[in-house]
Amino acid sequence: MTDMAMAKTAQREAARPAKQIDDANITWRQFPGYEGLYFWVLGVNETRQKVDLYFRLTPGARCPGHRHVGPTDTLVVEGEHRTWEQRSDGEWHLDQVRPAGFFGGNEGDHLHSEEGGAEGAIVLLSMQAVDGVIWETFDDNGELVDTARLDDFKRVLERQA
Repeated sequence: MTDMAMAKTAQREAARPAKQIDDANITWRQFPGYEGLYFWVLGVNETRQKVDLYFRLTPGARCPGHRHVGPTDTLVVEGEHRTWEQRSDGEWHLDQVRPAGFFGGNEGDHLHSEEGGAEGAIVLLSMQAVDGVIWETFDDNGELVDTARLDDFKRVLERQA
């Protein structure tokens, strides 16, 4: 084995920290009315109309159907993140099982639901607003029940400080 190959092997085998994210200084805020769903706002950029937050789901906790209005990037920081989609039959179907390290995005207007895997999940969401709206939440009949706005997250961030 060459020196270069040995160095690469050593890098791959180097010890990893037992905990991938230190959340000791995070006071998780529960999403009102939703058991097992928590968040921590990392930043709000009004100029770019952007919100970055950690989203924590306990094992098996699932959020209601919602759509991120603008482009959204997702990084699974810990655990397993499951996404569900509503198909033409009106039923929700498991769409993706995303392991830690998964990175993906969409351009917005994407109706889905999310769930924590067997050990839960922590996900980094980077979301862009459209006309100040980050996401819309829907009931089981597809009726709009709530709207999360950039200003909502700005107020939460100010309270976190």
